[in-house]
Amino acid sequence: MTSTLEMLDNVLTLLDGLGALRTRKMFGGIYIYCDDLFIATVHDNTLYFKANGTTAPDFLARELPIFSYPKEGEIATLQYYRAPPEVFSGPVAMKLWAEKALMAAREDAISNPRKPGSGKT
Repeated sequence: MTSTLEMLDNVLTLLDGLGALRTRKMFGGIYIYCDDLFIATVHDNTLYFKANGTTAPDFLARELPIFSYPKEGEIATLQYYRAPPEVFSGPVAMKLWAEKALMAAREDAISNPRKPGSGKT
C-alpha cells in the first residue's frame, strides 16, 4: 500500500499539464488546487474529486462514495467523491475525472464569487 505522500506525488504526476497545480495541508488532509481552484483532496490515503450539480451524477452513477467526516456527533459530507480506481491507470483517466472536478470548481466560482478581502480557498 502506498503512503499518502506517494499517492499525492502520483496524482500530481498524472495531472501534469492540467493547469497550475499546488497543494495545501489542512483539516487533516492534503488539498489539491488547479489554477487556484480547489479540485481534489487526499484524506486517509484516498483521493476525492470536487463535484457539483452538473458533475455529481457522474460520480453517483458509478456509486462512488461522497467524502464524509464526523462533526459534532454527526456525519457531515462535502461535495467531493472518491475517485474511481482507473484514475491511477494513467494520465488520460486521471485527467478525465480531474477535468470534471475543475469544471465544477469553475462553475461554483462563477455562481458564488468571493467578496474582495474574504480570501481564497
